[in-house]
Amino acid sequence: MTENTILKNRVKELRARLDLRQSDLAREIGVTRQTILAIEKGRLNPSINIALKTARVLREPVDYIFYLKNAPERETSSNPAHTRELAHTIEAPTPMWDFAK
Repeated sequence: MTENTILKNRVKELRARLDLRQSDLAREIGVTRQTILAIEKGRLNPSINIALKTARVLREPVDYIFYLKNAPERETSSNPAHTRELAHTIEAPTPMWDFAK
């Protein structure tokens, strides 16, 4: 796994398919609605426990709901200030665990 691999998910689409609100899913899993929102937006990578509970409620395998995708390569520049700016603006969410190292 490369450093630019990110965890993506289908929580929002699967939740909508079952006609569940974020608060409904949150209650079933035992988390807050804000946690579901953060997971759907890719701001939070769920724990294994939450991922398994989500899969049970959404009736899909964990690896279908949560999957890995390569992030776009960062642009480089000869100007160090510009490089720092680019890295900051297109920063991908960092996974909670990095098993590649």
